[in-house]
Order: sequence, then C-alpha cells, then structure tokens
Amino acid sequence: MSWLIDKYLAFEEPLLDRLAHTTYVHHFIHDKISARITLFLMVMGSIAIVNEINITCKMARATKETSEELNKGYIDESLKLHRLIISDDYHSREYLDEKSGIVIEEFEDREKFFAKPVHVAHLYVECNCVETKEGPALLEKPLLFHLEFSPEEYEGEKRPEFGARLRVLRKRLYHLFKDSKLFEELVKDKENFAIGGNVRVYNAQDELLPVSTDEVQLCFLKMETGDTIRCDFLIGEGSLSDS
Repeated sequence: MSWLIDKYLAFEEPLLDRLAHTTYVHHFIHDKISARITLFLMVMGSIAIVNEINITCKMARATKETSEELNKGYIDESLKLHRLIISDDYHSREYLDEKSGIVIEEFEDREKFFAKPVHVAHLYVECNCVETKEGPALLEKPLLFHLEFSPEEYEGEKRPEFGARLRVLRKRLYHLFKDSKLFEELVKDKENFAIGGNVRVYNAQDELLPVSTDEVQLCFLKMETGDTIRCDFLIGEGSLSDS
C-alpha cells in the first residue's frame, strides 16, 4: 500500500507545483493542503463537466429519436394511441400518502424523461384564402402570423410539459381571420364559417391536420418551435368535416 501512496505523491508533486504557478489558480494555493483541495475541486469539476456533456448528448439523441419516430407516423386517429400520450409511466406523478398525509412526487426514469418531444413555444403561420379545398390561393401574398403560446394556454393540460393542443392554434387563427377586413370582404356565408370546417391547418411537412387531432398537443403533430406552417381559410364552403 505504501508503494501506491509513494507513486501517487510522486505524480501529485509536479501537478501541485504547476498549479502554484498558474495564473489565478495560485491565489488559492497557500500551502500543500490548500493546493490539494484546489486540485481535488478541479478534478471533480472536470468530471462533472464531462458527465454533464454526456447527459446532454444522450438527452439530445433521445429527443431526436422521439421526434423522428413521430415524424414517420401518420396524422390520424391512431396518433392518439402513441405510447408517450397514453402511458402514465412516462411521466412524473403526484399522489397523497394516506398514512402520512404528505403529497409524494414520483419521477420517471431518466431515459424516459429525455425521450419526449419538446413543446412548441411559437410558430409562424402563412395563411391564405381558397374558394374550394383544392382551389388556388386567392391572396397574392399570404398573411404571416407569428403565434406564441403562453403557459396559460396549456397549464390545465394533463401533460402541460407538452404545450398547447392543436385546437388552441386553430381557434387563434380562426379569430385572427374573423376579426380582419378580409373576412368581411371575402366571406359571404359568415354564419356558417366554422373553426373546424373552414380553418384548414397543415403541419411543417405540409400534411393536413384533421379536426380529429385537435385534442393532440402540437409537438406530436410534426411541428417544432420556430417552424413555418400553412393555413387555408376555406371561404367558399361551410363544412364541419375535413373530408
């Protein structure tokens, strides 16, 4: 055992001497004990930084894999059955311990915590008007809206960490258009202009998002923060369906 200590001391000596002549660091070294404490803190700090970088890389990789998995799926009713949406063991939960009367919070595994899409904080939406579903755009230059989603719009969700639902986005676009001069000028059947049938929202991959997905949060519908998506206001038909 003594030979191991001697070997460490022989290795430590030049390190401490180097630290004693290093800019800024030498201010913390007054004797051998303070030098050893400084060396220990530097080693532990370096290990912590490496560990943090490793965790960040794993988190980014897991998040990317989850987004890729969602982007490969189809936008339909089956999306509501996605494991991240329906599985409670993917999320932290709180429950009341009846014996102690204390609220206990349980957290999911780290891997599951990372394997989540990031909630959509804001979007750019290019909006145009069409007479029919497959008809040409009526506006020469589309309207561009920048929509930010505040916590008040999703704090009541079962999964608030996933942000706002599609219905929030569709409703905001509906009111933005309905309060504009274009609505008064172009829409003839104002009474039957409906949020679901006449506000046609497309995701970042230009896929139509049906009303059946209005209760799904945006991050599950192939959208990410800062994306530019498209919306068509159907002004020639009053329909409550997307078919």
